Amino acid sequence: MFQSSDYQRLLQQLTVFFAASTAEHSVTESLEPAELARRLMLDLPAEGKPLADLEIDIADYLTHAVKTAHPKYFNQLWGGFSAPCLMGDLLTSATNTSMYTHEVAPVATLIEKTVIAKLGQLVGFSNPEGQFTTGGSNGNLMAMAIACHRAAPHLKAKGIAKGPQLIAFVSAAAHYSFAKAAQILGLGTENLWTVPIDEAGQMMVPVLESLIDQARAQGHRPFFVAATAGTTVRGVFDPLPEIATIAHREGLWFHVDGAWGASVLLSARHRHLMVGVDQADSVVWDAHKMMGMTLTCSVLLLKQSGQMFSTFSAPGTGYIFHADEADPNDLGPSTLHCGRRVDAVKLWLTWQHLGDRGWEALIDRYFDLAAHAEALIHQHPALELVTPRASVNLCFRYHPQHPDQDINALNLSLRQTLYEKGLAMVNYAQINHQVVLRLVICNNQTRPEDITAFFEQVVEIAQQLEAERVRCHT
Repeated sequence: MFQSSDYQRLLQQLTVFFAASTAEHSVTESLEPAELARRLMLDLPAEGKPLADLEIDIADYLTHAVKTAHPKYFNQLWGGFSAPCLMGDLLTSATNTSMYTHEVAPVATLIEKTVIAKLGQLVGFSNPEGQFTTGGSNGNLMAMAIACHRAAPHLKAKGIAKGPQLIAFVSAAAHYSFAKAAQILGLGTENLWTVPIDEAGQMMVPVLESLIDQARAQGHRPFFVAATAGTTVRGVFDPLPEIATIAHREGLWFHVDGAWGASVLLSARHRHLMVGVDQADSVVWDAHKMMGMTLTCSVLLLKQSGQMFSTFSAPGTGYIFHADEADPNDLGPSTLHCGRRVDAVKLWLTWQHLGDRGWEALIDRYFDLAAHAEALIHQHPALELVTPRASVNLCFRYHPQHPDQDINALNLSLRQTLYEKGLAMVNYAQINHQVVLRLVICNNQTRPEDITAFFEQVVEIAQQLEAERVRCHT
């Protein structure tokens, strides 16, 4: 039986947790897994305990959780906090339904269709089809599967043993999920051909053309090309119109992985980065990234309807889908999943709160913060922007003042010290064998003063680390 009093303590604990997700508190505490396990009581008991006694367990979890709503959480392509999103998540859990039939999820089904139509409209699809997925990786897998089905419909029944080898193309900066998709679908990673990127980080379109010709000369069948709209490290957008032209001319399925960058379509100032996306056959868009939804909240959008059903429908489903399997009111037959969580409600509820203009203001704010961070990097003689800023990712590093210092090792230590002290969380990557700190701006709690304070801490800690290293070598 639901008793509101049982949940008041949880709400109070969450209030304390979010109150501590501010610049005056640490982002996280750095504990080794063994030490963390020692501090917690994780063993599962033989005898249960009252709900009231769970308060201690909840407190332990929150105490040691990373504060992803903290204004200096720059570590991943997601972060921040949204009250209407949390409300939507609570509604989803409370109603506890699945998205396979209209019968068990009548309102959720209509909400998902409404959101898909809106996102498809923003992409430029006149009659879009789509569904929420378990993430961008899953969306990329589904898109490649649909492309396989279009290229070789016999695969669904007969498998991949017959016919020419299918070849897919992605850029060298594409997400690793495409390699996983090639593995899972039986294509093999050797048949996922990588197109090099230019100095700006974009797919080299002339090389794509030559690789398509090469594949055909070897007796293979090119069938799929994926452009990236917002690469994970640099935030670069591939030249979509040029890739679309080649894909259409050569008969390839054109997919756009917009998991990171598609949200710029919400902004009049920045949607130019996605010019050409309307020419795609499919698009992945993660609302749990720039739009700040809780994980997961991701969609796969298709230009033409009916392709998901033809690819993913399977026989023997009459015990779930009692009407016509192709009933458009039942979403289950057209997806890779069976049981599927309701992820549309939290996005729909947040959209009710923000409206189109609110989303636009949020995206514009991220770009303004990124410009502020870029200016601070350029202003300090010891900081270097390693690659030009393409969107809201900033790849930078600290330059030691003593030439004998190992710049890669120093920046790794800098990043680790920021983490261990709980001052900020920022990830790192390698570009041309150079370690770079990757600052990601997609946290709705971040203010200009948080960015300024972050770089002040970066310089201060880097100088301390450098001084210590100099002392050790003298």
